[in-house]
Amino acid sequence: MRILALSDEPSERLWGDLCRQALSGVDLILSAGDLPAKYLSFLTCFTSAPIVYVPGNHDDRYQKEPPDGCLCADNKLVLVKGVRILGLGGSLRYRPDGINMYSEKEMSRRITALRRQIRSAGGFDILLTHAPIRGVGDQEDLCHRGFECFGPLLDQWHPAVMVHGHVHQAYSNIDFRRERNWNGIPVINASTAYEFDLPDTPNPKEPTRRALRRMERDSRL
Repeated sequence: MRILALSDEPSERLWGDLCRQALSGVDLILSAGDLPAKYLSFLTCFTSAPIVYVPGNHDDRYQKEPPDGCLCADNKLVLVKGVRILGLGGSLRYRPDGINMYSEKEMSRRITALRRQIRSAGGFDILLTHAPIRGVGDQEDLCHRGFECFGPLLDQWHPAVMVHGHVHQAYSNIDFRRERNWNGIPVINASTAYEFDLPDTPNPKEPTRRALRRMERDSRL
């Protein structure tokens, strides 16, 4: 499966006349946050590939104007084209206000609340987040610091890949790397746009019927 991952800054190549050509061959689009809703809605006009997104810390506006024709995976596990996607949007809280900001403890609680659903689904194939893992491609400033709790989540369920945003490739003061690794699991920074093929999921397990029905329900556009 060919996946296009997006985050943080619209791609000039995609937001223009060559969009249809650029999206040719893409089977699934993942948005890791901080992109204009109109941009994601624009892409739906030029591809039949599903677009799945989580909000970034600057996406409070999604509550009133979500991207049309796209599927929100935030705080849930969705099934798209047979792929189980677990979404956890938002960043570490660095100011008092902000809907899509969480303390480390709050993000850990979100994960705990999803564990029964994950277990029933037999795990997940993709972890889609806005923030990175703490110490894996994040920064030291509070605004761009990652979540420690993402690491144990990956260790427990061993998905095929993690996709995140939040740390832009345009930042001049960082060692930007498109792909990193967490105990054998590829960790991809989706900044602007990046295509990759979905790796195989180690030791895949079949979801229960109840979990399958729930994922199918949550995956309806």
